[in-house]
Amino acid sequence: MSGRKIMLIRYIYTENPFLPGSGVKGMYKGLEVVLETASPVHIGNGSRLSPYGGYVFDEKDGIVYILDPDKVDKALNRLPEKAVDEYVEILTAQKRTPRNFYLLKNFFSQWKIRYQDLAMASVRTDANIKNEEIHQMIKSGTRPYIPGSSIKGAIRTALIYSHLKEGGYTVEQALSTINKPRGFYNGSEIFGVSDKDILKYLHVSDTNLLAPDEVGIVKTVRFHLKKKKTGIPITKEVIPEKKKLYFRLQTKADASKNLHENFSYLYSREDFQGEKDILYRVNQFTKDLLESELDLFKRYISGMNGLISFYEKLLAAAKTFEKEKNGAVMRIGSGKTFYDNTVTKLLSDREIQKIAKSVFKKVDHPFPVERTVIDGGNLFDATLGWVFLHIKLNGAE
Repeated sequence: MSGRKIMLIRYIYTENPFLPGSGVKGMYKGLEVVLETASPVHIGNGSRLSPYGGYVFDEKDGIVYILDPDKVDKALNRLPEKAVDEYVEILTAQKRTPRNFYLLKNFFSQWKIRYQDLAMASVRTDANIKNEEIHQMIKSGTRPYIPGSSIKGAIRTALIYSHLKEGGYTVEQALSTINKPRGFYNGSEIFGVSDKDILKYLHVSDTNLLAPDEVGIVKTVRFHLKKKKTGIPITKEVIPEKKKLYFRLQTKADASKNLHENFSYLYSREDFQGEKDILYRVNQFTKDLLESELDLFKRYISGMNGLISFYEKLLAAAKTFEKEKNGAVMRIGSGKTFYDNTVTKLLSDREIQKIAKSVFKKVDHPFPVERTVIDGGNLFDATLGWVFLHIKLNGAE
């Protein structure tokens, strides 16, 4: 291999600033933030692992072995053609039955192949995995991370909420926005459109990359608050709770931009006051949502002590961040509600019902009436996507 190719490979696999997850080191200066997962986080990549070729579940040990296609190909190349035909038949079976789910494991056993040796990653799980697909987490290669775009999207919603709360927001404004061609409000009247959007002065890096096996697998269900019933479970690959990742938050506007004083937090300052103000606003948005959700849960699902306790802990953390001004509680990725993605909580329940009826054919009360919860075997103690954002200064968290 030529020296030029070796240099290129080393560049790609070390600190290439254009690769996902590599933004933490050397991409740009800014406030370093520790992102700690308070519950499992799922941000999908659009792909799913099939139980008929994508993974093998060891029920005894509770481990999901995610198969590496290259390793599987090499193993198949050492087998007779009859075995390869049998493998293809398993993958292309028209009738998906629970029995078929075990054919892959039996195939490897019959031909004396250790499927454990064919795995790119092994994931221990408490979920009751059967013959369902697993929705995959976004990754760079085989290493999971959280994209800066996902973090910035959640920050944007919180900032919109903050500005509208300060300036006043009415149901008439909301209905007017919904009736426009673009539909739901995206803050363009506050921040500007396209290249004039002043949030271009807010940069958020991807997080660092985790190891391939630093993932978990959970089942989620839609829980109906009034009927106390659940829908069809969906199995997802996640970054588990209590994982710490890092990203950088940077405001980049200089004095020449002449921004309105309402957006002074976008000016770059050595003391990172702008970044701190942004996180404070994010935390205030989350605190308002948590207070509202807790009130709703106590009215409709007062017996679900685990879930209520989980939200009480999140709210307590938000109040601590509010007092100390050193971070925020935030929600990202899959599992978010209508309220997490909009500014609707600025309105009364009656006004929210009015808006919902203008958008949806059927509207339940409360709206929305379902929540996506983590299925712990009929124990629903948490929801997806909650993270703590800790400001990291002088090596401290």
